[in-house]
Amino acid sequence: MKRLFQLLLTVPAIMASLASPSDADLVTVINPSFEDIRGENFTNGFTFGPLGGWDLYDPNGITNGGAGNTYFVGTLTPAANSPFFPSGAADGQRVGIAFNFAGSGGQGEYGMQQTLAATLQPNTAYSLDVEIGNIASGTSFDLSGFPGYRVDLLAGGVVVAQDNNSLNGLIAEGDFETSNISFATTASHAQLGQALQIRLVNLNQIDAAFPTADLEVDFDFIRLRATAVPEPSSLAALLIGIGMVARRRWRRGDRCSAP
Repeated sequence: MKRLFQLLLTVPAIMASLASPSDADLVTVINPSFEDIRGENFTNGFTFGPLGGWDLYDPNGITNGGAGNTYFVGTLTPAANSPFFPSGAADGQRVGIAFNFAGSGGQGEYGMQQTLAATLQPNTAYSLDVEIGNIASGTSFDLSGFPGYRVDLLAGGVVVAQDNNSLNGLIAEGDFETSNISFATTASHAQLGQALQIRLVNLNQIDAAFPTADLEVDFDFIRLRATAVPEPSSLAALLIGIGMVARRRWRRGDRCSAP
């Protein structure tokens, strides 16, 4: 009986090893920390307009291409001890920004998105991490408060998982916190084989505590991991096999202990 108990204790470890994080594949995201600004106009620590690897997300047509005069999508390079982010970017030197001036809050969401080469696979667990920044006010801009954010994971243009502003109120001014989305497919899913897409959104909601402030959300260090998980039939076969081995050992132990 002791041997049977010891064998059964190994079941959780075996099952965990089948979907271990160490087996996760890092899915390729182009320019995941917004460090590549080749071809962009760098001025006073900012770039605006199209980002390397990323497309503008503007479902309401409000940003005028993301290069002003009211809406700006681009990058920021926080200087050392910058009032915006005293500890600098979450990864590397730059962060992605989605900024709009006060008076345009509530006109609609916007941001950036990227379609990946990878496609949605069956029996796969996905984990998407994005650093979300709550920029602090500098000497020229009132950036108090937070306009809200959303991170979407899509396949074939259809949202399959999202983080809808779960960190709101939890990110200190001038700091970053990690948004995480976890999602798993089975052997059947309507979007299997469709291209994966990541969307980073400024919800553009006026913060009631700071109604006259400009509105900005910052993004950095995007990581998408995919881990193959066993099919239910494989797990069932594993458990049956372990049960049969345990039963044989138990019976053998009974025979050996018989008078």
